[in-house]
Amino acid sequence: MFLNRLLEKNPRLASAAIEAHQRGELPANTYVLDTDTIARNAAVLAEAARANGLRTYLMAKQYGRNPDASKAAIAAGLGPVVSVDPVCAYAAHRHDVPVGHVGHLVQPHRGSEGFLLGAHPEVVTVFSVSVAERIGAAARVRGIEQAVLLRVRAPGDRFYFGHGGGFALADIEREAKAVQAIEGVRVAGVTSFPCLLADAEARHIVATPNAGTVAEAADRLRTAGFPIEQVNMPGTTSTRTLTELATAGATHVEPGNAVLGTTPLHLFEDSAPELPAIVLLSEVSHVDGEDAYAFGAGYYIDKVLGEFQLTAIAGRDESALDTVLNVDTAGAGAIHYYNVLRGARKAGIREGDSVVFCFRPQSFVTRGRTLAMAGLRDGAPVLRPRYDQEANLVAEPV
Repeated sequence: MFLNRLLEKNPRLASAAIEAHQRGELPANTYVLDTDTIARNAAVLAEAARANGLRTYLMAKQYGRNPDASKAAIAAGLGPVVSVDPVCAYAAHRHDVPVGHVGHLVQPHRGSEGFLLGAHPEVVTVFSVSVAERIGAAARVRGIEQAVLLRVRAPGDRFYFGHGGGFALADIEREAKAVQAIEGVRVAGVTSFPCLLADAEARHIVATPNAGTVAEAADRLRTAGFPIEQVNMPGTTSTRTLTELATAGATHVEPGNAVLGTTPLHLFEDSAPELPAIVLLSEVSHVDGEDAYAFGAGYYIDKVLGEFQLTAIAGRDESALDTVLNVDTAGAGAIHYYNVLRGARKAGIREGDSVVFCFRPQSFVTRGRTLAMAGLRDGAPVLRPRYDQEANLVAEPV
């Protein structure tokens, strides 16, 4: 999806990954993160957020919660991380990465509340009064009052499959009063997801009805006397969408793929400022007939714009950047043991060749590893430690 942009804007990431792989320093099925470019992207986003009066939370799941990447983005000006599920909070807290937002999109499960509050999040999103009661109980044990966001919904709002739920806008004042009455929590704001989506036909980013629902909920709660501090509007966030979000009433946004330069806007607008900062490094396992098979354990594409022809580069040196092959993958629901590089034999591809992909990742759902590469912009790349998708250190070359 983003391979052409990578080769135009940041080819050194691809060539450095190939060089490290061929030296035996970088195993297959590794997402390689260019922390120099991540820091650059984060600084651009942070400045634009400040200019629009917005605060940021950093979405870390796309790059597998890699602590080196998170720390680079936070040092460059972005806010603490979003824990899209409890594992994100565990991963961040173990590596002293500050946690900002817990509970959105995945609610805290029973037994996780104490640890999650021990990570000192700024806010916890709740979908129901009963979840708020569990958060309140955990807060009372710790002797604190936890700020919570109410996930709101209204007829006509748009949700991905499995993302529904929340407080009905029609009853928001009554529901907020019920949550506010729980000892240990206070209502600090409202949120929903997605508040922006990509329009593939028009090739631009559009606001969803959810954004209006969140803004109306905030207005109504303020009128009812609630000191609403946070109007959180995540979804397809990038530098070029921040003004629209601020105009819609947002106070907080949650960049994720923008830090990696892999949002739909980066396909729609060549001049979008964020640059590609992530690749998946794989390896040719074997050649069969005219095609080659590359290890696929790290493969998962967020096909936010629908189906497309996946491509990859393959080879053993700088010439690989000119060897672009079409790639076929297993269908939905299948295990990705391999991806198939079509016409590889004719292109001279051999067993052991490096394979580099650049797409919109959600690496946290894969069997791949993550590894940050620092110093790339100075021409002296240094490989940082390798982690699994829960940010556990991995010493084995698998």
